[in-house]
Amino acid sequence: MKPDKRKKDRNNKSRSPSSEIKNSFNKYLIWVPFVFAFILYGNTLKHDFTLDDLPQIVNHKYVQQGWAGISKLATQDYWAASGISLGYYRPLSHISFAVENALHGNNPTIMHLVNILLYGLTGMVVFLLLSNLFRKMPLFVLLATLIFMAHPVHTEVVANIKSRDEILSFLNGTLALLLVFDYSKSKNWISLALAVIFFFLSLLSKETAMTTLAIIPFMLFFFTPKKGGYIARITLLFVTVSVGFLLLKHAMLGTLSGNPPVDINNYPYRDISLRIPTTLYIFGFYLWRLIFPFRLLYDYSYNQIPQVSWANPLVWVSLFIVAILIALAIKNLKRKNIISFSIISFGISMTPGIAFVLLRGGIMAERFLYAPVLGISIIVTYLIFKLLPREKTTGRLVYDFKPRLSKLFIASFAIILTFYSIRTIARNPVWKNNMTLFSNDIKYGRNSAQLCKHYGSELVNQSVAATDKALKDSLMTEGVNELLRSVEINPRFGEAYFKLGYAYYQMRDFDTSIEYYKKANANSMTLANMALAYYMKGDYSEAMKLLKQSLQMDPENVTARTNMPLVTNAFNNKLKNMQTHKSKDANHFFDLGNMYVEQQNYSEALLSFKKSVELKPSYVGALINVGNCYYMLQDYDNAIATFEEVLDLNPNNKMAFRNLSHLYGLMGNYDLQQYYDEKAKAN
Repeated sequence: MKPDKRKKDRNNKSRSPSSEIKNSFNKYLIWVPFVFAFILYGNTLKHDFTLDDLPQIVNHKYVQQGWAGISKLATQDYWAASGISLGYYRPLSHISFAVENALHGNNPTIMHLVNILLYGLTGMVVFLLLSNLFRKMPLFVLLATLIFMAHPVHTEVVANIKSRDEILSFLNGTLALLLVFDYSKSKNWISLALAVIFFFLSLLSKETAMTTLAIIPFMLFFFTPKKGGYIARITLLFVTVSVGFLLLKHAMLGTLSGNPPVDINNYPYRDISLRIPTTLYIFGFYLWRLIFPFRLLYDYSYNQIPQVSWANPLVWVSLFIVAILIALAIKNLKRKNIISFSIISFGISMTPGIAFVLLRGGIMAERFLYAPVLGISIIVTYLIFKLLPREKTTGRLVYDFKPRLSKLFIASFAIILTFYSIRTIARNPVWKNNMTLFSNDIKYGRNSAQLCKHYGSELVNQSVAATDKALKDSLMTEGVNELLRSVEINPRFGEAYFKLGYAYYQMRDFDTSIEYYKKANANSMTLANMALAYYMKGDYSEAMKLLKQSLQMDPENVTARTNMPLVTNAFNNKLKNMQTHKSKDANHFFDLGNMYVEQQNYSEALLSFKKSVELKPSYVGALINVGNCYYMLQDYDNAIATFEEVLDLNPNNKMAFRNLSHLYGLMGNYDLQQYYDEKAKAN
């Protein structure tokens, strides 16, 4: 059978030299996003570790173990190394850091290079995905990809090494979408298998990859002729993968979703009646940041984002915008319009960013806009392409750049890409190190308790490291002022109080240091540092007690373990001196009694406290300790008699009431137990 000559002619015609040149050119376009990534972020290669890079890389015990630490990283909460358990299972980025550590140590230049390479690869994958979704529109795809990559809100993700979890999650999720789409066309089971693998890797990078699961059915609906049954089966497959991830997470962490505590910076937002309008306010703020990326910040915690009510007009503006977006998405749903798909994908990608309504994670962050920027980029590109003329018969775009509207088309893209690129390149140096980041962002984040704490802490650290006295004093003064502003904004901010305690310790004002440590979070580190302040005051008993408590909380606390021998030795020397010292001072014997208590030598302690009371009969504190020693020696009758004696001196002593209630309870006299318990509550 002879081949159809007309068909052959058509094939030859379709493979004209101009067509081949065009196809070849389109193949090279995929490398443009990769090169663009280095243009945008090449100036980050000399940056140091910044912000969360320190706890997640530099000070992360298992990351620093390299190959040996990988097995531990695969079984731990994401924040476990910082003593925090938030129920996050994201081992992939940690494992990549451990591998890099094994290969080249803590080299920030190489780690920044890896981030840029991954970002460039992300741009290539986005280009491939859009090329498949929007066929025969290479220029549209390229420009949408470049707008996505150039957006300045991405600086937090790319310039901060720790945020590799965001890059890996989005990269693997986008690869999964690309391969699902390929399978829908080719029926290649290898594509589907790879899609499952990349989706699982996306989940292992960050749990927000669940949004990819929600995008899959919409992508198949909008860009394939597949029916509901097929779409449901594909979606169900990835639901199964998600369930598998959750089961793995439960096996590794012992929890599915975790139960992260309400962060101290989130606590003021607990009122649900205000949280919903505040969430709408945040959504509107996100949109503003997407359109006008000025005064970017790495922190939007309390009180940088104000708590607003329904009376705030911006809440209603935001609600109105949400309503319009939903209406546009629904209106264009049946026609499978690009705008509809872009709005839906944007909304799905935004869900982690507005999860503040559930008080899980941060209040607001620019990194939450990493994925949503793609939906916005497609919409912007689509609207600008509407400026181009079309053929009357076919409706195809005419790339004739002579008409005025076509010139406006070129100008629009040139302005957007140039503006975004310049903003990104200019923002990158801010992320060079902690001081450059904090000192820059504090100018626009004066209402953030967290930012003030970070900046103040860094100033204190630099003061400690400085050798010039004038510079040291200047840095310390400014640092303390920033920390005081932090606790003024949020009086519950334990981390700021901790740093204030450290600052005053460095200034050798140990009483003030202890005062602030007492207001800080009562964790192992706080107790260990407070112990040092007591040690410097010469109160070795209290120092030893606090170090013991610190080690009970965390046996691996280096500060407590290192200083325990020093404090113990000082304690023993002081005890010997006090034992041999002839004194008639009640306070001397009171302190000696406390030292015996620290040794659990209650018999000697009892004698010392009795001597103190003998020298000063009105010494209520010493008399209470006499009663406590009797209690520890299980001499309950004398303990009761002593606490009654305390009440003779001080009829409203709450401690005496509580102790008597406890003692009578031990002796089975529940009437008197209840009597003294009520007395204690009344006082």
